[in-house]
Amino acid sequence: MYVSQGVEVDAICKKASNPSFCRNIVNSKPGGIANADLVGIAQYVVDVTRVNVTNTIKLIHKLIRRNVNNSDAREHYTLCLKHFNYETGALRRVELTQETLKKRDYSSLNMNAVAINTNINLCLDGELPTDDFNPFHDTSLLPTFADAISQVIEIIIIVSDMLYPNV
Repeated sequence: MYVSQGVEVDAICKKASNPSFCRNIVNSKPGGIANADLVGIAQYVVDVTRVNVTNTIKLIHKLIRRNVNNSDAREHYTLCLKHFNYETGALRRVELTQETLKKRDYSSLNMNAVAINTNINLCLDGELPTDDFNPFHDTSLLPTFADAISQVIEIIIIVSDMLYPNV
């Protein structure tokens, strides 16, 4: 299956840590990918990222409300909200990926996508690990949501590298 100029879905997804997940995302593009180019694929994946980050923010709000009496959990989820929100977190970076994609600034697209993963890691692992640091053991759906976003972001990074090989 070709994306553009002889680029196959497998050319994108074989570089992913989870090629099957990548193929499922890329092949789920409404209208198919037969007429899509790499920029169209990147746009679709940015849109998927926006939806996933927004849903994760909703989940975090629920987790904060559910853990009102658990200070460790509340602190963890409040930190995560900071790293996913619009002002300084992943959702803001999603908007920046959108802007850089429209400008065809593929290097900045790549950097903003990497920054989203940094926000995710800071949420899950904490900000200032020390020798006595024990990350919060999160049994909620948040780590699963975060992993899915990271895998989608990986597709943006791969496509941006294909669009601008010198990134």
